[in-house]
Amino acid sequence: MIALIRYRLAELGHSQRYLPPVLLHIGLLAVFYGDGAGPALPGYAVTAAALLVVSGWLTIALVDVEDAVQRTVTRAHVGPVHRMLSGTVLTVLCCAGGLAVLSTAWSQVASGFAHPAADLAIGLLGHAVCAAFGIAVALPCSGLVVRRTGYSVIAAAALLTITLLAEWLPLAHPLLLALSASSAPPALLVRSTLTAAGALVASTVLVGTWVTRRT
Repeated sequence: MIALIRYRLAELGHSQRYLPPVLLHIGLLAVFYGDGAGPALPGYAVTAAALLVVSGWLTIALVDVEDAVQRTVTRAHVGPVHRMLSGTVLTVLCCAGGLAVLSTAWSQVASGFAHPAADLAIGLLGHAVCAAFGIAVALPCSGLVVRRTGYSVIAAAALLTITLLAEWLPLAHPLLLALSASSAPPALLVRSTLTAAGALVASTVLVGTWVTRRT
Protein backbone atom coordinates (compact mmCIF):
# COMPACT_ATOMS: atom_id res chain seq x y z
CA MET A 1 0.00 0.00 0.00
CA ILE A 2 2.90 2.38 0.70
CA ALA A 3 4.21 1.84 -2.81
CA LEU A 4 0.74 2.55 -4.20
CA ILE A 5 0.46 5.77 -2.21
CA ARG A 6 3.88 6.88 -3.44
CA TYR A 7 2.85 6.12 -7.02
CA ARG A 8 -0.40 8.05 -6.68
CA LEU A 9 1.43 10.99 -5.10
CA ALA A 10 3.87 10.97 -8.01
CA GLU A 11 0.96 10.94 -10.47
CA LEU A 12 -0.68 13.87 -8.75
CA GLY A 13 2.59 15.75 -8.55
CA HIS A 14 3.54 15.26 -12.20
CA SER A 15 0.05 16.24 -13.37
CA GLN A 16 0.21 19.48 -11.32
CA ARG A 17 -3.53 19.18 -10.77
CA TYR A 18 -2.94 19.68 -7.07
CA LEU A 19 -1.80 23.28 -7.62
CA PRO A 20 -5.18 25.08 -7.89
CA PRO A 21 -6.75 23.64 -4.69
CA VAL A 22 -3.53 23.76 -2.67
CA LEU A 23 -2.69 27.31 -3.71
CA LEU A 24 -6.28 28.32 -3.01
CA HIS A 25 -6.01 26.94 0.52
CA ILE A 26 -2.65 28.59 1.13
CA GLY A 27 -4.04 31.87 -0.20
CA LEU A 28 -6.97 31.61 2.20
CA LEU A 29 -4.59 31.08 5.11
CA ALA A 30 -2.47 34.05 4.07
CA VAL A 31 -5.49 36.35 3.89
CA PHE A 32 -7.29 34.96 6.93
CA TYR A 33 -4.27 35.13 9.24
CA GLY A 34 -2.65 38.15 7.59
CA ASP A 35 -3.50 40.50 10.47
CA GLY A 36 -2.89 38.04 13.28
CA ALA A 37 -5.16 35.36 14.66
CA GLY A 38 -8.17 35.59 16.94
CA PRO A 39 -9.55 32.70 18.97
CA ALA A 40 -8.32 29.37 17.69
CA LEU A 41 -11.50 27.34 17.25
CA PRO A 42 -13.53 29.85 15.17
CA GLY A 43 -10.55 30.17 12.85
CA TYR A 44 -10.35 26.41 12.52
CA ALA A 45 -14.00 26.32 11.52
CA VAL A 46 -13.16 28.41 8.46
CA THR A 47 -9.99 26.59 7.46
CA ALA A 48 -11.50 23.14 8.10
CA ALA A 49 -14.48 24.02 5.90
CA ALA A 50 -12.05 25.11 3.20
CA LEU A 51 -10.11 21.87 3.57
CA LEU A 52 -13.31 19.89 3.03
CA VAL A 53 -13.68 21.51 -0.38
CA VAL A 54 -9.97 21.18 -1.16
CA SER A 55 -9.98 17.48 -0.26
CA GLY A 56 -12.95 16.87 -2.54
CA TRP A 57 -11.19 18.76 -5.32
CA LEU A 58 -7.99 16.75 -4.85
CA THR A 59 -9.95 13.50 -4.87
CA ILE A 60 -11.55 14.20 -8.23
CA ALA A 61 -8.24 15.50 -9.61
CA LEU A 62 -6.40 12.35 -8.56
CA VAL A 63 -9.04 9.92 -9.80
CA ASP A 64 -9.30 11.70 -13.13
CA VAL A 65 -5.55 12.06 -13.66
CA GLU A 66 -5.58 8.72 -15.50
CA ASP A 67 -7.49 8.03 -18.68
CA ALA A 68 -9.36 4.75 -19.16
CA VAL A 69 -6.33 2.93 -20.61
CA GLN A 70 -3.95 4.06 -17.86
CA ARG A 71 -6.53 3.15 -15.23
CA THR A 72 -6.77 -0.36 -16.65
CA VAL A 73 -3.00 -0.75 -16.55
CA THR A 74 -2.87 0.48 -12.96
CA ARG A 75 -5.60 -1.93 -11.90
CA ALA A 76 -3.72 -4.79 -13.56
CA HIS A 77 -0.71 -4.06 -11.36
CA VAL A 78 -2.52 -3.03 -8.18
CA GLY A 79 -5.20 -5.71 -8.05
CA PRO A 80 -8.83 -5.28 -6.93
CA VAL A 81 -10.65 -2.02 -7.47
CA HIS A 82 -11.15 -1.53 -3.74
CA ARG A 83 -7.38 -1.63 -3.23
CA MET A 84 -6.87 1.03 -5.88
CA LEU A 85 -9.58 3.19 -4.32
CA SER A 86 -8.09 2.72 -0.86
CA GLY A 87 -4.76 3.92 -2.20
CA THR A 88 -6.44 6.97 -3.70
CA VAL A 89 -8.23 7.77 -0.45
CA LEU A 90 -5.07 7.40 1.63
CA THR A 91 -3.12 9.54 -0.81
CA VAL A 92 -5.60 12.39 -0.53
CA LEU A 93 -5.66 11.97 3.25
CA CYS A 94 -1.88 12.38 3.27
CA CYS A 95 -2.19 15.61 1.28
CA ALA A 96 -5.02 16.83 3.51
CA GLY A 97 -3.01 15.94 6.60
CA GLY A 98 -0.19 18.17 5.43
CA LEU A 99 -2.60 21.03 4.82
CA ALA A 100 -4.22 20.46 8.23
CA VAL A 101 -0.84 20.73 9.94
CA LEU A 102 -0.06 23.84 7.90
CA SER A 103 -3.39 25.42 8.86
CA THR A 104 -3.00 24.86 12.59
CA ALA A 105 0.68 25.82 12.56
CA TRP A 106 -0.08 29.03 10.65
CA SER A 107 -2.75 29.89 13.19
CA GLN A 108 -0.35 29.26 16.05
CA VAL A 109 2.40 31.41 14.53
CA ALA A 110 -0.05 34.22 13.70
CA SER A 111 -1.30 34.22 17.29
CA GLY A 112 2.22 34.47 18.69
CA PHE A 113 2.07 30.88 19.93
CA ALA A 114 -0.83 31.79 22.23
CA HIS A 115 -3.16 28.89 21.43
CA PRO A 116 -3.19 26.04 23.98
CA ALA A 117 -2.23 22.53 22.93
CA ALA A 118 -5.79 21.29 23.45
CA ASP A 119 -7.09 23.74 20.83
CA LEU A 120 -4.40 22.64 18.40
CA ALA A 121 -5.40 18.99 18.87
CA ILE A 122 -9.07 19.84 18.33
CA GLY A 123 -8.12 21.83 15.25
CA LEU A 124 -6.16 18.95 13.73
CA LEU A 125 -9.00 16.53 14.41
CA GLY A 126 -11.57 18.93 12.97
CA HIS A 127 -9.54 19.36 9.80
CA ALA A 128 -9.08 15.59 9.46
CA VAL A 129 -12.81 14.99 9.90
CA CYS A 130 -13.70 17.58 7.28
CA ALA A 131 -11.11 16.16 4.89
CA ALA A 132 -12.66 12.71 5.27
CA PHE A 133 -16.10 14.12 4.52
CA GLY A 134 -14.75 15.90 1.46
CA ILE A 135 -13.21 12.71 0.08
CA ALA A 136 -16.31 10.63 0.84
CA VAL A 137 -18.57 13.08 -0.97
CA ALA A 138 -16.28 13.64 -3.96
CA LEU A 139 -15.43 10.01 -4.70
CA PRO A 140 -18.87 9.15 -6.19
CA CYS A 141 -18.67 12.36 -8.26
CA SER A 142 -15.35 11.44 -9.87
CA GLY A 143 -14.79 10.02 -13.32
CA LEU A 144 -15.17 6.49 -11.98
CA VAL A 145 -18.91 7.06 -11.66
CA VAL A 146 -19.77 10.28 -13.51
CA ARG A 147 -18.22 10.20 -16.97
CA ARG A 148 -18.80 13.83 -18.02
CA THR A 149 -16.64 16.52 -16.42
CA GLY A 150 -19.45 19.09 -16.28
CA TYR A 151 -21.82 16.74 -14.49
CA SER A 152 -19.01 15.72 -12.13
CA VAL A 153 -18.29 19.32 -11.15
CA ILE A 154 -21.97 20.16 -10.64
CA ALA A 155 -22.60 17.04 -8.55
CA ALA A 156 -19.50 17.60 -6.42
CA ALA A 157 -20.30 21.28 -5.83
CA ALA A 158 -23.86 20.45 -4.80
CA LEU A 159 -22.91 17.61 -2.45
CA LEU A 160 -20.04 19.53 -0.86
CA THR A 161 -22.35 22.49 -0.23
CA ILE A 162 -24.93 20.22 1.37
CA THR A 163 -22.26 18.58 3.52
CA LEU A 164 -21.06 21.96 4.74
CA LEU A 165 -24.35 23.80 5.24
CA ALA A 166 -27.23 21.36 5.67
CA GLU A 167 -28.42 21.54 9.27
CA TRP A 168 -30.71 18.54 8.79
CA LEU A 169 -27.82 16.33 7.74
CA PRO A 170 -25.42 15.58 10.63
CA LEU A 171 -22.19 15.60 8.65
CA ALA A 172 -19.71 18.48 8.83
CA HIS A 173 -22.16 21.23 9.76
CA PRO A 174 -22.60 20.40 13.48
CA LEU A 175 -18.83 20.28 14.05
CA LEU A 176 -18.17 23.49 12.13
CA LEU A 177 -20.98 25.25 13.97
CA ALA A 178 -19.53 24.18 17.32
CA LEU A 179 -16.03 25.29 16.36
CA SER A 180 -17.29 28.68 15.20
CA ALA A 181 -18.87 29.11 18.64
CA SER A 182 -15.56 28.20 20.35
CA SER A 183 -17.10 25.00 21.66
CA ALA A 184 -16.09 21.45 20.86
CA PRO A 185 -17.71 18.95 23.24
CA PRO A 186 -15.90 15.59 23.33
CA ALA A 187 -19.12 13.74 22.45
CA LEU A 188 -19.50 15.81 19.28
CA LEU A 189 -15.87 15.22 18.31
CA VAL A 190 -16.25 11.46 18.73
CA ARG A 191 -19.56 11.38 16.87
CA SER A 192 -18.21 13.49 14.01
CA THR A 193 -15.06 11.35 13.74
CA LEU A 194 -17.04 8.11 13.61
CA THR A 195 -19.51 9.56 11.10
CA ALA A 196 -16.69 10.77 8.84
CA ALA A 197 -14.88 7.43 9.02
CA GLY A 198 -18.10 5.54 8.28
CA ALA A 199 -18.96 7.81 5.37
CA LEU A 200 -15.47 7.38 3.92
CA VAL A 201 -15.55 3.59 4.17
CA ALA A 202 -19.10 3.41 2.77
CA SER A 203 -18.23 5.69 -0.14
CA THR A 204 -15.12 3.65 -1.00
CA VAL A 205 -17.00 0.35 -0.87
CA LEU A 206 -19.97 1.59 -2.87
CA VAL A 207 -17.84 3.18 -5.59
CA GLY A 208 -15.65 0.09 -5.76
CA THR A 209 -18.69 -2.13 -6.12
CA TRP A 210 -20.13 0.12 -8.82
CA VAL A 211 -16.89 0.06 -10.84
CA THR A 212 -16.54 -3.70 -10.45
CA ARG A 213 -20.07 -4.39 -11.69
CA ARG A 214 -19.80 -1.95 -14.56
CA THR A 215 -16.56 -3.51 -15.83
